[in-house]
Amino acid sequence: MSGGSERGVWTADEIEVHVAGLFTTHHLMQTAMGLLGELSLPVFSRRGVFRCVDGRELDVERTSWWRGWHELRENGVVLGTARPLGFWRRAMSVGFRGQMYELVPTSFWCRGWYLVDEAGTILMEVQPRGIFRRGAYVMIREPVDADLLVFTYYLVHARWQEQSTAASGAAAAGS
Repeated sequence: MSGGSERGVWTADEIEVHVAGLFTTHHLMQTAMGLLGELSLPVFSRRGVFRCVDGRELDVERTSWWRGWHELRENGVVLGTARPLGFWRRAMSVGFRGQMYELVPTSFWCRGWYLVDEAGTILMEVQPRGIFRRGAYVMIREPVDADLLVFTYYLVHARWQEQSTAASGAAAAGS
């Protein structure tokens, strides 16, 4: 089934994420078929919530600030975890419902990310919408669980925030 969801699994499609808000950002995930849901991330909080159009809520949280660990939960049950692969690497190890994945940059200079399964297959790609446009494009290449899709987008957004903070700090130190 192309461009849609069957029992929570998304197949080939492109999702556009629009971002609004300043102190709490609202990430609206939109497909040609309609709205998937909204991820709300308060600026000064470690936690956020994704509200699905079907009424379900998924909680995302940075569980360790210094180590860069993250979790995805539904009703208090951990569905997914993510941890950086090594101290200096940007890539992350993502565990989701007993399966392991990697979140890897598309290249050294680009801000895009791939979610790759254990066999090395690229399941999805996340790219920024542009320099002056907030949000992202999520391109689904292989069937992927909808909850994993949300968690992956959240992790990429967190990485982008870390990169922005690091760049701001470097610019301030250089002045």
